[in-house]
Amino acid sequence: MSISIRCPGCEEETDHDIVRDGSPATVRCCECDHIHRTTITFPAVLEIPAIVSNEAESNKGTIELSDDDLVNIGDTFVADVGDDAFGVEVTGIEVGPARRRRASAKEITCLWTRVIDTVIIRASLHKGATTIPLYEGVDGETAYTIGEITEVGGRQFRVTRIKMRDGQVVRKPGSYAEARFIKRIYGERS
Repeated sequence: MSISIRCPGCEEETDHDIVRDGSPATVRCCECDHIHRTTITFPAVLEIPAIVSNEAESNKGTIELSDDDLVNIGDTFVADVGDDAFGVEVTGIEVGPARRRRASAKEITCLWTRVIDTVIIRASLHKGATTIPLYEGVDGETAYTIGEITEVGGRQFRVTRIKMRDGQVVRKPGSYAEARFIKRIYGERS
């Protein structure tokens, strides 16, 4: 096992191999081979309460973080909900009664998240003056590309636009996005 600490030989923070565990531990610098003793402290693991949203359903769960972690909106983690585990993206961070865009794990009272393992992709298929809404559950990492033919809800069509969750609309041929970032796909019958 190796740790990253300041070496008195190099006078820089470098990786060290643990030669002998204990208090203090004996470690060897991976850069200059200097052997010295140091007290190793590992960050505490915190179980942060989380609200895990999966489309129309939300459940209470927990996310394990180190007490020295810094969490931002958009970060991804694994959330435990009962006996299940889900890949989630942070959509909100509560610190007491306030909402923040970033906070250290020690300050967080609750994380608001959404499941990104599997998502419902929404598509609008335009066929003349008629628009057909389509829905399908897909892996969150499934990519959709402007100009390519794809299938959603059992119907094939050419993707013409992608509306992202952040409000941006992608129109450039060849541009793509992963399903977990997409709000809606627009297409025309191929």
